[in-house]
Amino acid sequence: MTNARREDLGRMLRAWRRARGPAPALGSLPARGHRTYLTQLDMALQLGVSERWYRALEKGEDRRYSREMIAGVCRILDLAPQQAAALHRGTGHEPPEPARGRGLDPALVQLMRQQRYVSYLCDQAWDVIEANVVAARHCPWLARPGANVMTWAFSPEARYQLRDWEDRWAASLLTRLRLAWQRRPDDARLDEVVREVRAQPGVAALWDSPASAAPDPLPGDGARPMFFPLVAPDPVDVRVLACGPYDDATVRWHLVMPVDSTLAFP
Repeated sequence: MTNARREDLGRMLRAWRRARGPAPALGSLPARGHRTYLTQLDMALQLGVSERWYRALEKGEDRRYSREMIAGVCRILDLAPQQAAALHRGTGHEPPEPARGRGLDPALVQLMRQQRYVSYLCDQAWDVIEANVVAARHCPWLARPGANVMTWAFSPEARYQLRDWEDRWAASLLTRLRLAWQRRPDDARLDEVVREVRAQPGVAALWDSPASAAPDPLPGDGARPMFFPLVAPDPVDVRVLACGPYDDATVRWHLVMPVDSTLAFP
């Protein structure tokens, strides 16, 4: 990390500290005077380090700050996930995995429900959290209790709706599942999803094939055929768009959009 980046991170950290009132953070420690923010000494006392050592962090000095110290700073200042991730990476540490199950932003849910195409929210293990009315009508499995995108996508049922399943869908989805599984070795729910997917007919062989480990298994422009009997008598080419809230990596919003934008989804 360059000196300029470290110094900029230190400036942000000072601003985050000064925005944090002393009362909730200090707990049983006595607050000195009538202050409206935490001092560097307050932080050092709670972290169990010298004031000079903590001050070096805010000055952007390149030192070996322990992961425990950085986690303590995040906890004391109640940093948002994006702030905590920046502080971890800026001090040479991998950010912790965000906790699953954070409250959903009502604005995101409302936006997801307003779409005129299949639209749904899922978590990091592809468990479906919310789906709009269009999704429930054209992909009824999304509205079932306990629905999971990956376990459905590799089921015999899915291979009827996801046309050219093995060539156009399976390798791409399997790549994403495998990469997520490697990134989060302690995710018990994702482990469970992988076991269920691998148990589906033919998936074990696909898992071991070079195609599912390819960096970009999607042919062409990423459009894939999907069958919607209420929309058209033949399969429709669709693109699956994915995005998420800026400060919450645990939620992903998926939108299944037809390449032909004139198609109506009743």
